Amino acid sequence: MNKPVQPAPVVVTLTPEDAFDLQARVERGEFASLDEAVAAELAELNYRRAAEIMGGGEQLESFLDELAAKDDPSTDVDAETFFAQLRAGLEQRLDPSRG
Repeated sequence: MNKPVQPAPVVVTLTPEDAFDLQARVERGEFASLDEAVAAELAELNYRRAAEIMGGGEQLESFLDELAAKDDPSTDVDAETFFAQLRAGLEQRLDPSRG
């Protein structure tokens, strides 16, 4: 599940080599900004870590495919309606004269 996250400023100190490499990649058009470049590198690191945990990239991709296949928006339920119906049913059980 994706959680909404508000961007927050963070200060990161890079080695001169890493800073030069990222800036060169921005200038070549690989990234729109240094922020985007650092975010992409962190995403790649997270992917590699997840692949390592899962036992390899193929296993991770297989797992992600399974999750995507189970994500069926047609089974989504409106929370307000669901809880209103649940509340009404419970109230009826507590006071049978209401129903």
